[in-house]
Amino acid sequence: IMMQHAATNTVNRTSILALFRRCIRSAQKIPDPSQRASYFITVRDAFHGRANLPSNSREAIFAYRDGLDQVEQMDYYHTQIKMKQHENQSRIISPETPSHKILSDPSKHEPSPGGDANKVITEWLLQHLPHLNQEDLIRYSQRFVDDGFDSVAFIEEELLAEDLSFMKKGHRRVIERQLMQRLER
Repeated sequence: IMMQHAATNTVNRTSILALFRRCIRSAQKIPDPSQRASYFITVRDAFHGRANLPSNSREAIFAYRDGLDQVEQMDYYHTQIKMKQHENQSRIISPETPSHKILSDPSKHEPSPGGDANKVITEWLLQHLPHLNQEDLIRYSQRFVDDGFDSVAFIEEELLAEDLSFMKKGHRRVIERQLMQRLER
């Protein structure tokens, strides 16, 4: 679809509506209700804010491509979550599993320095920014850990808006909004 529109330098209403529906379907897969609602609002606002762009404008074409990229990242996120759930289900110990097989990999029982904190922060980031690309995810989680925010409990207790200055504006806004909601409770 994107290649077709890149060649004509326009986007049509049918393609935009299909992208909107795809974004909504992807949002419906988000397990957490507050994150799902936040993503719905983000999608609605993004499409509504660009509704009056001429179909042959550069902005419309870039917005369409950006939307495609974001929904593909969300689809990737959902795929990763499904794989992780499947992996966790397959780890359930059956009565036939010998005990020496359960403890055969000692690295799974010993925390790696900094690795666990990065993993926990990465999961927290994906919960709040499910559409985050891999590069930003790695950069943000490492920055949180480097700045001393190495646990979810610590982030939720101590994180302030000014601590997010290293993030991209859109990502920062989502986290700030969630911080404000937390403070209002």
